[in-house]
Amino acid sequence: MEIVDNTEIKARPVYQGLIGAAIVAAVFAAIAAAMLATTSYQITFEAPKQAVSLQTMQEQLQTRSFDEALAGQIRTLDEQIRRDELRCQRFIETGGLYFAGSTLIAVVCFMATRLMLRPAPIIPTEEPCSGLQIQQAMRVRLVVTITMISLAAAGLYVILTATPKRPSSIPVPPTAPLKTDWADAVKGQWPSFRGPWGSGVVESNDIPDVWNEKQNQGILWKSPIAIDGRSSPIVWNGRIFITGAAAAEQKLFCYDAKDGKLLWAGQIKPAGTENRESPEIMEDTGYAACTPITNGREIFAIFATGDIGCFDRDGKLLWQKALGVPESVYGYASSPAVLDMMAIVQLDQGSEEGKSELLAFNLADGTILWRTKRPTPNTWTSPTIARLDKGYQVLTSGSPWVIGYESLSGKELWRAECLGSDIAPTQIVAGGLILAIQPYDKLYAIRPQSNNAVIVWSTQGDMPDICSPVTDGKFVWTLTTHGGLTCFEVSSGMEVYTQSIESEFNASPSLVGDKLYLLTLDGQMIIVQAGREYKEFGRSAIDEKCFASPAFAAGRIYIRSDKSLYCIGKVP
Repeated sequence: MEIVDNTEIKARPVYQGLIGAAIVAAVFAAIAAAMLATTSYQITFEAPKQAVSLQTMQEQLQTRSFDEALAGQIRTLDEQIRRDELRCQRFIETGGLYFAGSTLIAVVCFMATRLMLRPAPIIPTEEPCSGLQIQQAMRVRLVVTITMISLAAAGLYVILTATPKRPSSIPVPPTAPLKTDWADAVKGQWPSFRGPWGSGVVESNDIPDVWNEKQNQGILWKSPIAIDGRSSPIVWNGRIFITGAAAAEQKLFCYDAKDGKLLWAGQIKPAGTENRESPEIMEDTGYAACTPITNGREIFAIFATGDIGCFDRDGKLLWQKALGVPESVYGYASSPAVLDMMAIVQLDQGSEEGKSELLAFNLADGTILWRTKRPTPNTWTSPTIARLDKGYQVLTSGSPWVIGYESLSGKELWRAECLGSDIAPTQIVAGGLILAIQPYDKLYAIRPQSNNAVIVWSTQGDMPDICSPVTDGKFVWTLTTHGGLTCFEVSSGMEVYTQSIESEFNASPSLVGDKLYLLTLDGQMIIVQAGREYKEFGRSAIDEKCFASPAFAAGRIYIRSDKSLYCIGKVP
């Protein structure tokens, strides 16, 4: 039998090229493997140490809520961790591909060189195992070796791409918080729908109770609003903010509280929404039913299209986003809540569980601080902030739940099942009880407890479908659209009185000292006694329709009509 010499084959350029390619690919694979191992070490050992340090600092911040130096250290460390995570993730994605590709090239080139070599001669043997069997065994071993190398490479890639999760139970403050406690910061301000706590309770003094537009009495100024809207005005240190929107434009307006001068108008139109089809919005709801919010530095607005944006006090657009048009039967109308640097959005939508969520945005840059899924369909209530035993909580209502969330993380703390469908009146707090309304049916008093809540009492009656209730802690008043004012005892839910007022209402009632301010649809403000008996003190009026709830400041009332913004006050 002819014995073949492979020296000639090994000298061929193709063979030499394949050997060179295999060596180069193997070197690349070795380098990639070393770098991936280094990155894996950083992820496995270094990143958790940084995450633990970050969590420890975050927990310290909870007891030192307004330590700006500590907040700055947290932001710096968080940014570093995020940059390292992003760098590692990108390297693992590309490095893993380099490693797998180089290993594959090396193996293929090596196999090609083996195939180019002629098989060795089969020498007859008297041994039980023939030469052909030996040759076949060698080939099997080669295939097994290559398979093992490939599986090892794939396994290494999978292991390295599985990055550990870092603790995120407590959000990182994106910017330095206010220097004082939030409850102190909002005293005398009206930063959101129905005031800082969504309660409609006015703490300012010397609120006017007599005015008349026809007689030019008590109206300090009146300014036109360029675009229609149902949102209420908000006030912070001499500036008033309000929204207006139509199918093609969504704007936030800023007025000077002294004279009603329009200081600026900001447009919110996120990228990618220019040619979007306009959503179907009911006329009674409109595109701007959501009241904006402010913390005194940034002003945030959301519209029925799901578009959100934020401006500074001078009208500079800080950021804007498109959340997508919410699935809402009557049009999205939930106003956001504000807590320091957080804008909290209740995005309840759809008719089935799984689409709704509660989100907290950083007012400074629009980053999402936390987001929590909600087991509720589309609703029209607004989230509110409450200072309860466990600190600040976010309260929400939506069929069939009233739910409380931890404000710093979005973690659900408790829930109570009591509501039906089409929920619009917003919950309020009275003496540790959460008061929530099922339209046309019941008023509920709920006491939050750890991981649960107890319904203390419920009372049946003609409950409002739009207006939110108001309380002084002893009594709670509800106001229906067709003018049914009812007073209940907070302690027991017992009805005290019911009074029929021959007017229609969309605006929620407000409490000013011992007086209730009730704004009718036709622009009359009916002022009645906040007590055990119904007693009317007087009526004041403007000449335009009013859908929105009023805002209050020291010595002033700001009323948004369907055309104008009014400032009511006593003439100096």
